[in-house]
Amino acid sequence: MQKLAEMGYTVHVLTSGNGLAYFQGQECVQSLTATESLFYSARKGKISGWATLNSLFSLLAVARDKRARLETLLDEINPDFAVVDSEYALSPLRRRGIPIIALNTSETVVTQYLKHRREAKGVRSHFWFVEFADYFFHKHYCDLVLSPFPLRTPTRHARFRRIGLIARQAVLDRAAPAAPVDFPSPRQVRSMVFMLSGSIHASRIPFEKYNLPFKVEVVGRSGECSSQVTYHGRQMDNNELLASADAMVINAGYSAVSEAFVLRKPVFVVPVPGHAEQFVNACLVRELGLGFVATETDVLDQLLKMYERDRWGELKPQPPFFEIDGAREAALLIRLFAAEHTARPGFARGKPKSAWGY
Repeated sequence: MQKLAEMGYTVHVLTSGNGLAYFQGQECVQSLTATESLFYSARKGKISGWATLNSLFSLLAVARDKRARLETLLDEINPDFAVVDSEYALSPLRRRGIPIIALNTSETVVTQYLKHRREAKGVRSHFWFVEFADYFFHKHYCDLVLSPFPLRTPTRHARFRRIGLIARQAVLDRAAPAAPVDFPSPRQVRSMVFMLSGSIHASRIPFEKYNLPFKVEVVGRSGECSSQVTYHGRQMDNNELLASADAMVINAGYSAVSEAFVLRKPVFVVPVPGHAEQFVNACLVRELGLGFVATETDVLDQLLKMYERDRWGELKPQPPFFEIDGAREAALLIRLFAAEHTARPGFARGKPKSAWGY
């Protein structure tokens, strides 16, 4: 959005949950509108494709509300195009002929899942009912899909375009050198950031049971602080903590994983149980030599064992560089797509250079 605003576009945002707090006061956003959020359902503490399917009627009610709010907003701003991020209430856009550009990782999730499917116990229902359905939806209902990935690889379909990873500018400003560098040894670690999801599915790591030899900064959870563990709760700006950390522990959401690739610090990835995309993201971190896959019950044991041996276990070699300029690439592709679309005969829509985003 910052890149689009710099190009002269007016940006309006319709979002929910943490997005409302994050975009509040952002200079690049002309207007901010709240909407409801779709959700995953869980069974026995794990995200479940079957349980999510059983929640279909509740999800349809949320979708109806989202469509109504979108209709109202479109009447007000009449945008030239829409950029959506994992959003499915698109019928108002399609009826009005508004071009739909998606930012979505489902295409890479499908490719990586099929590559690691033998390891994929416990996430199969979520993959087929949610992630593969997500890929199918974007393939057929969006005009262009921008697919971020740390390497320049082919896409599965021509409607998807590969771009680099998207990260906050403040994190990009602290990006590691392009060439791989040696990690500090485990006993050189003085501070670790545990950047856990702020959702109800966030990992519950039992810090109180361990005597840790390094300082721990926990973002995303609240708790009773001690001399070694500081809880920061939900934070919109954790850049300084990330910059000062020697290593990181993160849940496997794509934004957190992308910023881990940018910073090139040793990372332990704790995927949310039952979540196919997070399983895939964790495998990717391990495959590209950035870190390790853990669970909420064994991550501290893994850390302390490596600390005792003063060795980071078995790390695969990293590629020469990661693609991390996805925000600029996305903005350029969106501008090119919008220019080509608005140049078509018969196109006439409101003010020029108006963008709307979920």
